[in-house]
Amino acid sequence: MRMLTRPATPTDLPRIEELLNTLSLPVAGVADHLEDLRLAEDGSSLLGLAGLERYGQVGLLRSVAVIPAAQGQGVAAGLVREVLDQARAMCLGEVYLLTTTAATYFPRLGFTEVPRASAPAALLASREFQDACPQTATLMHLPLKEPAMTQTIPGLPDHTTTFDLLKMLRAEPQRPLEFHLNGELLVPAGYHVTEVKAVSIESMDCGGKANAWRETIIQLMDGSAQEAEAGFMTNRKFLAIYDRVAGRVPVSSQAEVRFEYGNSALPAMQYHVAGLEVLPDRLQVHLRTPGVQCKASDACGTPATDASASCAPESGCCTPAAPDLITLG
Repeated sequence: MRMLTRPATPTDLPRIEELLNTLSLPVAGVADHLEDLRLAEDGSSLLGLAGLERYGQVGLLRSVAVIPAAQGQGVAAGLVREVLDQARAMCLGEVYLLTTTAATYFPRLGFTEVPRASAPAALLASREFQDACPQTATLMHLPLKEPAMTQTIPGLPDHTTTFDLLKMLRAEPQRPLEFHLNGELLVPAGYHVTEVKAVSIESMDCGGKANAWRETIIQLMDGSAQEAEAGFMTNRKFLAIYDRVAGRVPVSSQAEVRFEYGNSALPAMQYHVAGLEVLPDRLQVHLRTPGVQCKASDACGTPATDASASCAPESGCCTPAAPDLITLG
């Protein structure tokens, strides 16, 4: 299965309604919010869909539907994550959904069950609340603000978030995707995406300050000579792999994204993303090497009440302590 996603268009409405009817899901209001509905396709075959309705600063996730033959393959999760990224791009603060059959599925995507009476007044105007979903439907909620642990990585204020990179890649038509370092091709054609890691880091710097943040690490590996002859992976295939993994791994959209790569000649290293260059015939992700920085450097030279926690220049906080002098005589 080669899944590609795209926004729905008016000509898609008949088969959208057909799929919803087949799965006994409501169709009321779908046509009114068609521009915020995404489709997953394999060639010309519709695999699934998911939509978003906006009511002020609140979103309503609806019409999450996948054909029976494609269920259990990460299609729904990939679509939902795209819709949630879309909601974040709209600066929505929270998303709700109503379900009669999938209350045990959505918690894996971060949703929690809440009392129906807690629904914001703005949502009560939706067709789903008015007449599409029965009163027995379960109401679920997801805040879109990242948890406190998601912070800017100390010493790297200009990092590229997972959301920003994926948004740029999704906006481009299908083209080969290359990875460059210092203006030169780093990862040859035929590479594989072998792993996507959602990493949570807790640390304390030499000034005694605790930090916590998240990172998304995407591992790349050289392919065979035959795979190299076939050319570079496209941005659409890359996104399909990522979406399938992200359907099972709790990746934070606001976490910095890094790429891990090494081969027989280069040691494995995690690279920061410097930017995406869009060319007529290909897309180039420009990487930069990581650096080491004293994360307490902004505090160095500042007096502290506790001398042991001070980061004064000669405190030994960020540098080796001076050796004791030994007198001979």
